[in-house]
Amino acid sequence: MDDKNINVDFDKIETNTEEKLKAKNRFQELSEKVKLTSQERDELAKAKQALETEKSDISKERDFYKDFSANVSRYPAASEYQDKILEKVKAGYSTEDAMVSVLAKEGKLSTPEAPRPYVTVAGGSSPTVIDGGKSPHEMSLEEKLNALKEADATGALANAIRGR
Repeated sequence: MDDKNINVDFDKIETNTEEKLKAKNRFQELSEKVKLTSQERDELAKAKQALETEKSDISKERDFYKDFSANVSRYPAASEYQDKILEKVKAGYSTEDAMVSVLAKEGKLSTPEAPRPYVTVAGGSSPTVIDGGKSPHEMSLEEKLNALKEADATGALANAIRGR
């Protein structure tokens, strides 16, 4: 009888061992699957970040070329330093700020002269534009007289009276 009990016990032990082995294998497979899934997720996150960075750079570069052509007329020397200006724009500067920064650093920044304002005097049908910084209301009597003498000498006064 003891022999039968021992055989039965071996059979039970053998089935328990097989079940434990299957469970252990299942746990290993699942842990490997979790690791693999985690690695794939990390790789996808890195790829997404790289794409977003590239998209941002392309957008900045597109905006740079659009703004650069508009601003190069104010800063003609900027065309010589286009690459350096682009680097500044990619670093976060606006196009105009980058132009001013690079040109100032290179000693090529020349501020454009503001055009002198023309003051239009109201009244009459002829053009009454006085070239200068003061309007007739701001001029003294002597300055008005000098402006009229200058207009008379150039013939502008006669043309204004005749309506030309």
